[in-house]
Amino acid sequence: MIAVIGAGPAGCYFASLEKSSDVHIFEDHAQVGMPVSCTGILTDSVHGVIGDIPEELIVSRIRKFKLVAPGGRSMYVDLDKVNMILDRAAFDRFMLRKALDSGASLHLGERFEGYERRGASYVVKTSRGRYDAEMIVGADGPFSAVAQAADLYGSRSFVTGLQARCVFPGLEVGVTEIRLTLGEFSWVVPENDTIARVGVIGPDTQALRRDYARLLDGAQVLEDQSGVIPVYDPHLRLRKPGESVFLIGDAATQVKATTYGGIIYGLLAARYLAEDREGYERLMNAMTEEQADELIDIFEKNRNKQIIATHDRDFPSKFIVQLLMKETKLWKLGFGLLKNRLAGKQA
Repeated sequence: MIAVIGAGPAGCYFASLEKSSDVHIFEDHAQVGMPVSCTGILTDSVHGVIGDIPEELIVSRIRKFKLVAPGGRSMYVDLDKVNMILDRAAFDRFMLRKALDSGASLHLGERFEGYERRGASYVVKTSRGRYDAEMIVGADGPFSAVAQAADLYGSRSFVTGLQARCVFPGLEVGVTEIRLTLGEFSWVVPENDTIARVGVIGPDTQALRRDYARLLDGAQVLEDQSGVIPVYDPHLRLRKPGESVFLIGDAATQVKATTYGGIIYGLLAARYLAEDREGYERLMNAMTEEQADELIDIFEKNRNKQIIATHDRDFPSKFIVQLLMKETKLWKLGFGLLKNRLAGKQA
């Protein structure tokens, strides 16, 4: 048996691709996809990873960004590639269906409680029983119990995404609004002309919560969707040395260093692991190094608005957009200073 811990998109996608006929997914929640703690933005890049997404899962599409300075000045940026806003809970269930259609079994409301090694295999302990397994995949989120049990957790750090789905005034359909200087960055992502997903992200401080209250400004909250996001750790081991215990997705801190989004990177990790267990860790680590090099190359070209408009947000050579959202001083300090700042962090 292959034990996949966590029924999020990464875990379910791995289960749908794994060639073993005996894959079991263990999910400690009673319902897949709930609670929601994600904005649910994807670009066309996802089609190259998992294929088509049913239209009924797409709540809205974003065609422009609107960057708003504290004094009220703003600018619009047209996107060549439309961003999709998903019904995140339905997307999780869609990925689960892929896994079940491929023969995987689902254990709902069953919490992973550790494992024991027995020769070349394992005994997986859950809140409901014990299972023999040849492989364990931790896809169980930022506080991964699998990572802790396998001594792969490390000294990881986190940020908080404060988000609500709410009735929000003044929405522009098809336009994501970024309010500069609120949190590390902030967003107002419209579902339609009355309801939006509104949030800020950063270290969990009183200042972040004040920024969040300022952003909401009395809006009618329909659903709290706040959550904790791991900060990417390039030194984190993704596999227990010498064993068949692996981490993918948020459990492996596989999130973008700029916007902390992790759906596509988690899906990529799932695919790489299913295709090549032995090369998985090396391949994922090599990819992050290439991302850093390509990011610096972009800044050296010193192209600003053109890059924002024409490049896809999800892949490494193309994420100037997120840097503009996160590095709110970029407009003032210029590309040269930001490049030096990045170089200093890498030294």
